[in-house]
Amino acid sequence: MSIINKQLVWEDKYSVGVEQIDNQHKKMFAVINDLVSAINSKPTEEKLSAIIKSLIEYKKFHFATEEKYFKEFNYDGAADHIAKHHEFSQKLEEIESKYVGDVVGLAFELVDFLEDWLIEHLMIIDQKYVPCFKAHGLK
Repeated sequence: MSIINKQLVWEDKYSVGVEQIDNQHKKMFAVINDLVSAINSKPTEEKLSAIIKSLIEYKKFHFATEEKYFKEFNYDGAADHIAKHHEFSQKLEEIESKYVGDVVGLAFELVDFLEDWLIEHLMIIDQKYVPCFKAHGLK
């Protein structure tokens, strides 16, 4: 098993300027970093499974938060953004089914996917709703 050395580090450039959502994004960083740490410390299946489960549950909570505001603010880009959320969920399911019985393999693939997806999503996709959210007074 190879070691993954990189932890995600929150930087201001990832911020959407809405404290509630930034805090949720930071929580996602923390869960991904927990997964990286677990992989690096000869993980047990139970530990990896618990982290993966918490990540999936947190993803649902976070997406629901964003989508609530999309609806409340009648955000023009909602359909495209929600489609990205669905793509993410489908990819997670695909990865999970690919690694049935191989929690370590699942953990490695998830870290690769999540790091790339999260950074791209924060830097490009989420930035699109910032003007709308700010116009409606979210801080």
